[in-house]
Amino acid sequence: MGKIVIKRQSLTEQIKSILIDRIIAGTLNPGDRLKELQIAEEFGTSQAPVREAIRSLQALGYVEHLPHVGAQIKTFSQKEIEEAHQVREALEGHSLILANVEIETLVEELNKHTKTMHQAMSENNNATFSMADNLFHRTIVESSGNKQMLSIWDSLRMQLQVIATIVEAATPLDKLYALHPPIVASLKRKHRENAGRFLAEHYREIGTYWDTLS
Repeated sequence: MGKIVIKRQSLTEQIKSILIDRIIAGTLNPGDRLKELQIAEEFGTSQAPVREAIRSLQALGYVEHLPHVGAQIKTFSQKEIEEAHQVREALEGHSLILANVEIETLVEELNKHTKTMHQAMSENNNATFSMADNLFHRTIVESSGNKQMLSIWDSLRMQLQVIATIVEAATPLDKLYALHPPIVASLKRKHRENAGRFLAEHYREIGTYWDTLS
């Protein structure tokens, strides 16, 4: 992999952001080591901003530091993952009730992400599909206008990414894609309760896939 050219804004923030994107896309998985020197060479920088980025990721819960191992992408127990799944479903369902943006605006944003998912599905691109899927659900929580809820949702991304990576690798993307349009269609008709039911169905299906694979 060649060097990545990044703007001189905040090297630490940019490196952190790119590493988070890789985690969400499933390029970096739980247990993968983060080697400062290797990352510094990739970004064409010193190890100092890389070290700070890793520390920041550790504070956010993405990374853990193990004796004799060093920094690695955090691993989770099956119970931790399943509990995070339940909390995320509750947050998103409540966000649909609280949504304080124009429904048309929310629908437009969600449609944008479903289109990206559809394109990724046609190209069998799991990484892009996962990123768009993540943005779809984050947009729902963001629409609530509740920053605390969004912060909690963001803190669960790592646990949920474990499920996403495993499920998306073993399940046809068209089945996963099909869980999203009904949510958007209900919102378009301003039927928030129906959207909530389709969202709950979405999570039941994902839970079923996960139970089969775990």
